[in-house]
Amino acid sequence: MNSFDSFHPLVLGLFIVIAFSIIIEIGYRVGKRIGGGEGLSKHPVEASVTTAILSLMAFMLGFSFATVAARQAHRRNLAIEDANAAGTLYLRADFLPEQHVKPTKDLIREYVQIRAEAVKKRKVEDIASDLEKCSEIQSELWKTTVIAKSQTTSTSMNLFIGSLNDFIDTDTKRRNVALVNRLPPALWYTLGFLGTVAITMIGLSSGLHGRRSRFATTALIVSFSVVIMLIVDLDRPVRTLIKSEDHTAKQTLRGMEP
Repeated sequence: MNSFDSFHPLVLGLFIVIAFSIIIEIGYRVGKRIGGGEGLSKHPVEASVTTAILSLMAFMLGFSFATVAARQAHRRNLAIEDANAAGTLYLRADFLPEQHVKPTKDLIREYVQIRAEAVKKRKVEDIASDLEKCSEIQSELWKTTVIAKSQTTSTSMNLFIGSLNDFIDTDTKRRNVALVNRLPPALWYTLGFLGTVAITMIGLSSGLHGRRSRFATTALIVSFSVVIMLIVDLDRPVRTLIKSEDHTAKQTLRGMEP
């Protein structure tokens, strides 16, 4: 679990705004004391360094957003693939011996129901609980399949077994994308470091210049905070700011109604 998962994105965004505001104020006061209002012409290097760091910060934010946005699209595709795999497995459950058909279909229907509701959860702990239930269902389905295979010689059983393998594999992919393949801590540390340095240099340059625009600096800080909040929310296994629903799972569930 990422350390940011414990915080609501809005709380994190507010913390960033406050922290950056304090940092830029410190930078401004230091710059004003050093420069004495002489202007940036006396300190040309600071202006160039500030521009370079801001450009690097913008690049890192863009890279991070592109990464989580691409993974979000992959998660949606896997959700569709998972629902389709469950639907196929549900239909092929008819190939099982008659005494196993209804219990198997009930388990598959329960799995899809859990998955459809899981995307609405707002806590990682709730997601973990749902995934545990899904694992139990998969284990039960596999046990049923082993028993059913010993009770029939029909080659149609192979179709069900193949669908069950695809079903389990797709679920594993979804878990890895949502819980494992996330932005590395090193990238978050880099963003925090670059953001701190960039904001400090902006304050320092304003102090050296002898004047500043509170509106411009506030707009910049808020913009940084909003982008970082969005990246954090997209990187999390659960959605907080961006609401989402698994429409494919719901549609599949409607097709499973007895």
